[in-house]
Amino acid sequence: MPIEDTKLTAEIASSGELNRYLQEGWVLILSYVRHKSDRQESRFVVAWQLDGPAVFPEFLDEWERREIHNNKDR
Repeated sequence: MPIEDTKLTAEIASSGELNRYLQEGWVLILSYVRHKSDRQESRFVVAWQLDGPAVFPEFLDEWERREIHNNKDR
């Protein structure tokens, strides 16, 4: 689809998140590396180009991930 069909964009910080967005129907339109101090971070920009409302993947927040990690061995 042409870039002109983009209705919404999102910036993603990990390949795992990127894959989840792509599974929901988003399209990768840009990838780049952000330089921060002495390290580099991959960044991805995805676009929603389908008709209808954008579908966002569900992600656990930091607290939820920590609770799962702390309770997995109980």
